[in-house]
Amino acid sequence: MILVKFFKDACDKFSKFRKLCSFDSREIAIRNYLNTLRSKKPRASDIVLVQCVEDPFYYGLLGQIVSSLRRERQIRVEMFCYHSLFLGESVSCYSFMRIRFINWLIGRKWSKLYDALCDGLGYRSTSWAYPIGDLYDAYRAFVCWRALTTKDALISLIIDGVPVGDLINDSFLRFKPAPTVNLADTYLWLIIWQAHRDIRRAKKYFTRIRPKLYLASYSTYIQHGIAVRVAVQNGVRVCSVFSNLQGFFKEMTVGDWRHTHNTDAYSYEFARMTEIDKKLAEADSALGARLAGTIDHATAYMSKSAYAESENLVLDVNGAVIVFLHDFFDSPHVYRRMVFPDFWDWACFTIDVLHRNNIRFFVKPHPNQRDLSYGVLNDLKKRYPDMLMVSSAITNMQLVQAGMACAVTVHGTVAHEMAYCGIPTIACGDNPHVSFDFCKTANNRDEYAKLLCQCTELKSDPLEMRKQALAFYYMHNLNLSLEEKTFMRAVAQYRDCCYDTTISAHEASGLLRSLSELPGYSVNISQLKASIQ
Repeated sequence: MILVKFFKDACDKFSKFRKLCSFDSREIAIRNYLNTLRSKKPRASDIVLVQCVEDPFYYGLLGQIVSSLRRERQIRVEMFCYHSLFLGESVSCYSFMRIRFINWLIGRKWSKLYDALCDGLGYRSTSWAYPIGDLYDAYRAFVCWRALTTKDALISLIIDGVPVGDLINDSFLRFKPAPTVNLADTYLWLIIWQAHRDIRRAKKYFTRIRPKLYLASYSTYIQHGIAVRVAVQNGVRVCSVFSNLQGFFKEMTVGDWRHTHNTDAYSYEFARMTEIDKKLAEADSALGARLAGTIDHATAYMSKSAYAESENLVLDVNGAVIVFLHDFFDSPHVYRRMVFPDFWDWACFTIDVLHRNNIRFFVKPHPNQRDLSYGVLNDLKKRYPDMLMVSSAITNMQLVQAGMACAVTVHGTVAHEMAYCGIPTIACGDNPHVSFDFCKTANNRDEYAKLLCQCTELKSDPLEMRKQALAFYYMHNLNLSLEEKTFMRAVAQYRDCCYDTTISAHEASGLLRSLSELPGYSVNISQLKASIQ
């Protein structure tokens, strides 16, 4: 029986492994569709670099874009293979070798898929092509790693003129994975080493080749962020594609290389609009629906709504502060500034200040956190055994109706949701709500501690807060033309289709073709075409 079970487990693992390394029907359908768009043209000198994103949604979307650019002008499309870190590889030497080997095979599969839309290889983050340079980078990384004494020193780290400390910090949290960085961990040295290698390869490529355009997905972690930062430093136009829901693509600059939308002028721009009452009413309808439990396009990343009631509230939160936790393994530096290096340090600092000042508070976990976060919550409970926790099944509206006094977050959407209900929010560091008064934003730890001490006494006009919340919601989610809204919904539908196994592969490729025929697609592509004129 033991041998039978062993053989069955081995067969199951082999089947899963084979499935990972083989083309599925959806990938084949998208590749075949992209091949129909490919035309043979003379060799071109203008180069467009495409990130080799190992994801069927981005594979089809980037393929559609470069096909449209080819119709405009003769271009050479090259791929950037960026994968260099993998989740859980630091558990043991065996895990490291096994995970690296499996992902090498998976990477080969995706390289073959991208051959359908690319003319050749731009560069890879990892290869055996530069052994001497890699050894020297390992030495430099070791010296850099041993010199680090604080997390703040890591965050401010600059390598060869490229700020990368935030990327290294967030990469450790994501791929170790861990809720906070351990400066003594050798995996941190490995990440710093990879950052040196990425910078050297990126600088060599972007200074020598200087492509007309680099199409990326995101700008977080070293795998995405280093190429983006080196490219814009060298004057290359960089656009992240569908990296936020405020537009189809965002152009990166030296002053703003985050893929998140810049919201600094929201309040000013909304005040200059016409038909403000009509826009507020439109936002009221949409935001009201979200708070009733509907998942809108802005919260489509969530598997369940924070307002879908599923449990009765038995705790007395009247007059209390609610600390809304984030997923501990998300990228904390997705926006420009953050007061703390990670969500763990933020949570501990917040709880310490509230405890020290005898402020009654409750902690609420993120409703869509990763399974790993449950272990972190247990660690938080052990550190603060008297901490009171609200179940994530309790809705935010239940907390409002029960009389909560203030919300605390780093940069969460909960800020404008609470403002809509007349509840003030405290945030720390850059966040989407910085141009409005309903969210009190701290820019350093002293400011944050002072705001926490005043959290139950924050003065606010509920009607004004609601109006500002609606203004924010409109600017962040509804400030698009009808053509753009239709197009963005079509892209979102195609994205959902790519991950829905109940939808046929043929339908997925058909949706990709359909969205490329929309007027909103033509408008966005015309803006990208300016790069290759």
